[in-house]
Amino acid sequence: MRRHSEAPVLASCPPSARDEFPQETIRLALPLEYTAFCLLHQERYLRYTQERMQDAWVSRKVVEAALGNLATIWPAVISSSRPAAVAWRLLDALISSALRGQRARAAHPLDPVHRILPPAQADAVILRCRLQLSQAQAAEVMGVEEPAVASQLRMAQRALPGDLTAEPSGPGPGARSPVGCASRDAGGGSGSFP
Repeated sequence: MRRHSEAPVLASCPPSARDEFPQETIRLALPLEYTAFCLLHQERYLRYTQERMQDAWVSRKVVEAALGNLATIWPAVISSSRPAAVAWRLLDALISSALRGQRARAAHPLDPVHRILPPAQADAVILRCRLQLSQAQAAEVMGVEEPAVASQLRMAQRALPGDLTAEPSGPGPGARSPVGCASRDAGGGSGSFP
């Protein structure tokens, strides 16, 4: 519930091109909780989407659509037990739809992680290994508990031990396999999951 002293966040609707008489732009008041949620998650959503889509412009449009759709169902989202999980499922559905459309137009294959692993495991690998989020950050973005992320990572490592932890054939330290984690972290340790 918004306190009286808090000013609502405003967004604008562009005027209709069909209007005979130009009118002032309509301004919408967005709930502060929704705005805070967007500010907290939008950068990580965009980085994750870019990693999956491999197209910055399409990724931005997908994240904008996800956050826009989220606004339309915000009361249900915020009253759920895990709002971030609802948003993550919505984002995943839009990414999957966009990828199906891309593959229909061109030969864009599914990213290697999602081609090989179940979705939750692939998401955990991308967030932890490719985007280098902490386990807590990955759990927050996905809307799950940290042990769920750790479990998904362990299952992914068992399914693909060589691909996730093998030495890269790429150009030096910090390079990663096409599937997942860097082979060496900044401290020179192994790329296996904590």
